[in-house]
Amino acid sequence: QAENAACVKVSGNSMEPRLYDGDVVGVDLGSRSIVDGKTYAINHDGMLRVKRLYRMPKGGIRINSLNNDEHPDEVCDAEERKSVIILGKVFWSASMW
Repeated sequence: QAENAACVKVSGNSMEPRLYDGDVVGVDLGSRSIVDGKTYAINHDGMLRVKRLYRMPKGGIRINSLNNDEHPDEVCDAEERKSVIILGKVFWSASMW
């Protein structure tokens, strides 16, 4: 739905080589259920982030960056998961040259 669409500017290198600093992503604010390996905009304890998410046992999640060498996976148990708000699923991206 058009009213659920929002754009977010990417900052940093954590999602390279797929998303680069300055890229823009489209986010479906109506799509908040985690599908393992899909990319989401999240509010992680007050920080806006674009990451791949995976469901974990007992209500936890794994937060994944494509640039895993510099940004290793973060695992949140069910209690820590409360600090992660899924804003929506990324459905589009654009790069500026």
